[in-house]
Amino acid sequence: MSASPSQDEASAAARYRGEYYNRSGADELMRRLGGDTLLMQGPMGSMLLSEAGAADVPPAFWNLAEPQTVSQIHRLYEAAGAQVLLTNTFQASEPALRRDGIFAPMREVNRAAVDAARAARPQLLAGSMGPCGLSWLKKDSAEYRACRAAYRDQGHALLDAGVDALLLETFCSIRDLEPALDGVFDCARGMPVMVSFAIDDEGNLLGDGLTIEGAVVYAERRGVAAVGVNCCSIGAATRAVPRLVAAARTPVMVRPNAGDAERTEDDTLVWREDADAFARACRSWKADGARLMGACCGATPCSIAAMADVLER
Repeated sequence: MSASPSQDEASAAARYRGEYYNRSGADELMRRLGGDTLLMQGPMGSMLLSEAGAADVPPAFWNLAEPQTVSQIHRLYEAAGAQVLLTNTFQASEPALRRDGIFAPMREVNRAAVDAARAARPQLLAGSMGPCGLSWLKKDSAEYRACRAAYRDQGHALLDAGVDALLLETFCSIRDLEPALDGVFDCARGMPVMVSFAIDDEGNLLGDGLTIEGAVVYAERRGVAAVGVNCCSIGAATRAVPRLVAAARTPVMVRPNAGDAERTEDDTLVWREDADAFARACRSWKADGARLMGACCGATPCSIAAMADVLER
């Protein structure tokens, strides 16, 4: 059950009427997820962090500082075969931006990210939202309301800027997800909200140990449009997909990572990507019923191109 909104929350939610939301894009995304297998782009964060001298630069900083670089990465993914692009906004909520020392207005950072992605002329575009970094003890508390507001405000910024859906990704526990869902549903106004969980090798959420089946049931009862896993190992993802498909009534997503990063002598972050492993796994994900697939931290357009080749065949 979602928290009963306070008068301030109800007033804020009423302001988000969604007149300018991209309804046609949302309809197209859900129509295609109903019958096609779609390929999502790979990560933005690790691509930016692996730029020379950028290992400690927050990825959201690039949206305003060097939007042309953000657009170029999106173009590489689109050229590799990605049908769904994902905004560079994983850590672009108000609390996350302040934590990372980015003091530009949150709405400007998110709109710049959407504009940079749209410059690549994507078929479809989802707005990335990660955990905001705030903690809470009780739902009827100022801390919970601050969490909810952070997600609501970022969600509205992305939707108002023109994304086709919101993707809450890399959530490790239902506790972290709860204010996120309350917040985005304050402003979604019928736009698709998708949820992706971070799991261990046994298929349990990293934060609270809930099984992926339990997480799916919770998310779907809240009204999400798609469920999945991301930022886990390829093996964990491959084992999780049949379980997700069996438990879910909505389309299933899968986007594992490329392993842990290594820091070189010149202070550059490097991931040991195996594009062939992504291609092999992609074959089984499709056979097992996944509808949206891609790659997470450490992958590059090379892995997306290898997966596109499998899906096109």
